[in-house]
This record gives sequence, C-alpha cells and structure tokens, in this order.
Amino acid sequence: MRTLNKISIIVVLLLSVIYLGSCGSSGGGTVAINPTGTGSITLDPVAKTVTGSFVTTNVVNATASHIHDGNVGVAGPVVVPLTQSTPGTWSVPVTAAPLTDAQILRLQAGGYYVNVHTALNPAGEIRGQLVAGATPNVFTANLTLPQEVPAPIIPAGAIY
Repeated sequence: MRTLNKISIIVVLLLSVIYLGSCGSSGGGTVAINPTGTGSITLDPVAKTVTGSFVTTNVVNATASHIHDGNVGVAGPVVVPLTQSTPGTWSVPVTAAPLTDAQILRLQAGGYYVNVHTALNPAGEIRGQLVAGATPNVFTANLTLPQEVPAPIIPAGAIY
C-alpha cells in the first residue's frame, strides 16, 4: 500500500510539472503571435501599372488585402485589390487597372498603404505605408498592428 501511495504522489507531481511547464510565461497556454507583413511593389511609369507582392506571417483568417489611398494614420479607399496566391502571400493581379497620373503622384508622395483584412478585423488588422526605396519606382511596406486605422481588435495572444 505504501508503495502505491508513493507512486501515486510521484505521478501527481510529474503531471503537475508537465502541466505547469506547458502553460508558458504568457499564461493559460496561449502562444504569443505577432501578425506582420512585408513586401514591395514596382511601378512601371510607362505602362502606369504596378507589380509586386506582400508576405504575411501570423495573420489568422485573412479575408482580403488591398493597396489603399491614405496618408499615415488615415483610412482610405481601395486603389488596387491584391489576390492571395498561397496562404499569406498577396500579389497585384495581372488584371489590375493602370494607375492614373494623379494616383502615381500619390504613390510617389507616400500617400498609399497596404493592409490585410481578417475575420476578426474586417476593416484591417495590419497595415504598412508604402514608401519609396533606394531603387527608383520601388515602394516597400512593413505591415504591423499599431499602424492600422481604426485600431484593430488585438488577436488573442498577440504581441507587438
């Protein structure tokens, strides 16, 4: 009987250690995620078209992605819809309409951003302003939660 009690106590202790170890420092066993994205587009100034793609990580239930007209901190209308070729990869479709001269000027002035919409945040979960890079006619964006307007609902376990 004593041996059985000792074995029971050891088993309970081991299971407790395993359970507590699985909880992690974020509590409750949640895994901290950081939804982000990065990518670029290239403007063909003669054809007035853009090509390029963006890759996202830790974005759950993405529903759409677009290039929008809007300065930093300002939400705006869709200019170019993006299509998802594989989970987390969003590209400018070959059928995208050419930009107008006014749209090209807005892009060059930093007046466009990219965002990704999700089931939790239909207005957008992550966002990144398109900025001119060192290469002419290339515009890059780093998408994060804090840039999104309006402020998104932060996914369970998210950190940034």
